Amino acid sequence: MYIAAHYYGNNAPVILTKEMLQSKDCKIKIVADISCDVNGPVACTLRSSTIADPFYGYLPIENREVPYTHPGAIVVMAVDNLPCELPKDSSEGFGEMFMQHVIPAFFNGDKDGILQRAKMTENGKLAERFQYLQDFVDGN
Repeated sequence: MYIAAHYYGNNAPVILTKEMLQSKDCKIKIVADISCDVNGPVACTLRSSTIADPFYGYLPIENREVPYTHPGAIVVMAVDNLPCELPKDSSEGFGEMFMQHVIPAFFNGDKDGILQRAKMTENGKLAERFQYLQDFVDGN
């Protein structure tokens, strides 16, 4: 498996050439090209893939795309916006947990103490759980 997560600038060297991928010594079966530079440093990155359909196959002996299930294929994942998916996934997960656990606390009298535990200050003073910050508040 090869994971490409590099910056590729002008005049940068090619990392995986067609010849390297066609070599009998090549044991690469999967390429995850997070950088997704089409026609760039990784010869098997023929195109961008998508989150919905992230994989395609690359047949080195013919230098062309094939189904990733083809027995001679190198499986390629080249989702060009993959780095954007991590914050999106985190935001969605946080939002789901917030709606499931925090929002109800505003309407059920905070029966599980979620809002109370989250409160850092009360009446101008640090809440008991956050007393360890007092030296910082005092400027020490």
